[in-house]
Amino acid sequence: MAEIVIEAGRLVVRLTAFERIEALHGDVAVSLAAVRSVSVEDQPLTAAHGLRAPGTSVPGVVKAGTWRSSTEGRQFVLANRGLRAVRIELAQGEADFDVLLVAVPNPEAVAAQVREAAAL
Repeated sequence: MAEIVIEAGRLVVRLTAFERIEALHGDVAVSLAAVRSVSVEDQPLTAAHGLRAPGTSVPGVVKAGTWRSSTEGRQFVLANRGLRAVRIELAQGEADFDVLLVAVPNPEAVAAQVREAAAL
């Protein structure tokens, strides 16, 4: 399962080898200064909207990769059935993505850690 870590003023989403294949993407790193809000998403599979390009989607089971939407912008998504996720909104133009939506084992603790590191 992916993990979200804070290192050297950056937020890094570390993917497992399998997640890299699913998402067709490597680890994602953004500056903590780009973080605008952090929340817990109870239904991440339904929260990701738009067109998948590139990535993997099995309806109701998994979404992994990049989603593009006119309302949400460019989203990096790692969502699996039965898992809650951390939703991190980023400042437009300051990162490759506008939203990071990542399933993690303890989303409340991870969200609190990101909020503290980003001084939100």
